[in-house]
Amino acid sequence: MLHDIFFLLLGLALLVVGANYVTDGAVAVARRFKVSNLIIGLTVVAIGSSMPDIVVCVESAFQHKPAMAVGEVIGANIFDLLLVVGIMALVRPFKVSGIMRTQDLPILFIASAALWVAGDTVLFDGTHHNIINRSAGIMLIVIFIFYLWFMILSSKNNPDAAEDTDDTPASSAQTSQSGSMGVDSAHSLKGELTAMKKGYQTLMGKQWFSWILIVVGLGALVVGGNWVVDGASGLALKIGMSQAMVAITVVAIGNALPDLVTSVTATVKGASGLAFGNIVGSCIINALLTIGLSALVIPLDGDSIGFIDFITLVGASALLLLFPMLNKKRSIGRLYGTILCLLYVGYMAFTIIRG
Repeated sequence: MLHDIFFLLLGLALLVVGANYVTDGAVAVARRFKVSNLIIGLTVVAIGSSMPDIVVCVESAFQHKPAMAVGEVIGANIFDLLLVVGIMALVRPFKVSGIMRTQDLPILFIASAALWVAGDTVLFDGTHHNIINRSAGIMLIVIFIFYLWFMILSSKNNPDAAEDTDDTPASSAQTSQSGSMGVDSAHSLKGELTAMKKGYQTLMGKQWFSWILIVVGLGALVVGGNWVVDGASGLALKIGMSQAMVAITVVAIGNALPDLVTSVTATVKGASGLAFGNIVGSCIINALLTIGLSALVIPLDGDSIGFIDFITLVGASALLLLFPMLNKKRSIGRLYGTILCLLYVGYMAFTIIRG
């Protein structure tokens, strides 16, 4: 069991590192070919942030472990929409922008509902077990293409649209309350980090280094994806849980932990609007592109993924769409954050009891 846990954790780490390298390299190459920042942000960066989920799901499909693909996406999206957003609201209530309320959150709900219709074939098609076939995968990819086209068109029509959030960056006074004895060492460390950052940016300006980052990142993603799937499968067999349940819990939470850390950090620094937008975009990509690509490789048998899992995902999307409408500030406050966190605890309790 320790062997499986080791490879699972190491694989998750490689996925995070690989996704960062691929994204950095791809952005540098795209800028060199004079691709606009708009297109880079909506494609390279957005998909790059979801790369760990995409790799794990596609790798699961290639290894004929489709239940893990479905479970990972549903588990990661539920984790992000309930727990991560809930903790963000508890740390610091945040306003939801008009664009987010009228555009992104409705699309998130549509994406979650489309995944439910595609995956819950027991309810909608009367089959004996849930399965996402290739035609459903194509449908999800087509919806994703329309989503991407709509986002690019909308952004071009409103290039200067600013999000009406109440977030303000943390003041320097709040972040500089360290003791005087540590000031010199802190400045020294900051200088070293600044020098390293400048050196990295200098290398990023060289085409050969950008391609090296992409190649190394892709290699880390492939190896990490293999190790995650193998480790999770072995762990599932040893503890008596289905692959889908391990994917919903261990794999999904492991892949989504970086989202939790970065989102809470951004919230503390007053950039919760940016973090919330990244979460919503990542969940849309997971529901449409990640599952769609995986279903093209092999029809995805849902195993023990059922109505409760799908309705929890759709319900979480609906709550995030509804909450800002219930108050004049158009915000998600601590009460709503508490509700989201409790719903996640309840869902995880149900999942563990179900096994």
